[in-house]
Amino acid sequence: MKIAFLGAGNMGSALVLGALKAKVLKAGQVTAFDVSADALKALKRKSGVKTAGESSQAAVGADYIFLCVKPQQMAGLLSELKGRISSKQCLVSIAAGVTTGRIEAAFSPSSVAVVRVMPNTPAMVGEGASAVCGGRHAKPAQVKFALKFFSSVGKAVELPESAFDAVTAVSGSGPAYIFYLAESLIEAAQAGGLSSEAAQVLARQTILGAAMMLGGKESPQDLRRKVTSPGGTTEAALRHLEAGRWKEIFVEAVRKAKERSEELGKL
Repeated sequence: MKIAFLGAGNMGSALVLGALKAKVLKAGQVTAFDVSADALKALKRKSGVKTAGESSQAAVGADYIFLCVKPQQMAGLLSELKGRISSKQCLVSIAAGVTTGRIEAAFSPSSVAVVRVMPNTPAMVGEGASAVCGGRHAKPAQVKFALKFFSSVGKAVELPESAFDAVTAVSGSGPAYIFYLAESLIEAAQAGGLSSEAAQVLARQTILGAAMMLGGKESPQDLRRKVTSPGGTTEAALRHLEAGRWKEIFVEAVRKAKERSEELGKL
């Protein structure tokens, strides 16, 4: 099996390195291309994969071609590939908001297999959350490969493409919500008299530890209740958040992200 990665930025490189580490792929199976020579050299140095001077060159003979570019770069990349992709090859796109139909249309009247994936940045540390769907011409085996591949850098689930705007709002944007919480907790720690260094250590480790506990079988509600003693400090904080409608505000914020994803998909 041969794999091409078109785009060797943060996410593209993370996927290559993660798959190699998990032994889903071998370096000799991979050819990468990026418009940035520096990014390409960095990936080659870290992984030992082959590199190409052009996107179409990297795609030649590849069973799967990963499209790891920004949404605004997708049209140009698809134009470069048109007429160079066979019916035996499969395009795997991680571009947010770019539908399988839009990619398929770029190759009309040819029928090209497309699998769309919405990963997130924790894939860079092997803890990503990805949603996978196949386009009209994608074969079950191709979708299965994508699920296996993205499971090598975290967890992956198959969902209908109609769910992808919600996925984008929850897991795609989700890491930023957690980072925002970390910022707020650090700021609160400093306001409470802790040094910047202590605030950073305690806030980061608290979120990291809590996240690891979420990986178990207990529900978030049960975990929260175990920390919340009646009449205690945690209960006082949570009551204040509830009085400020924090949960409603958060749900509304995620809805805004979903609406924006829907808007971007129409551009």
